[in-house]
Amino acid sequence: MVPQLRDAVVEAGAVRFRPMLLTALAVVVGTSVILADPIFQGLAISLMFGEIASLMISRMAVPVLYFMANQKNEKTNLNS
Repeated sequence: MVPQLRDAVVEAGAVRFRPMLLTALAVVVGTSVILADPIFQGLAISLMFGEIASLMISRMAVPVLYFMANQKNEKTNLNS
């Protein structure tokens, strides 16, 4: 069953990557406008890097952790 799960995780990641990337790019482009303002410059930088970091975490860490948890659950069920 692991190859089916692996295929499902890869396919779901590929399907959701483009919309999430476009959303992150929209945030980066939108906040780049306020980079010139010294008062809001810190906010713009934190928004940009936060959006990029959340994109990387949600596209890499979440599917890997889900896959690992499912494998551990299957091993536990086989041993029972």
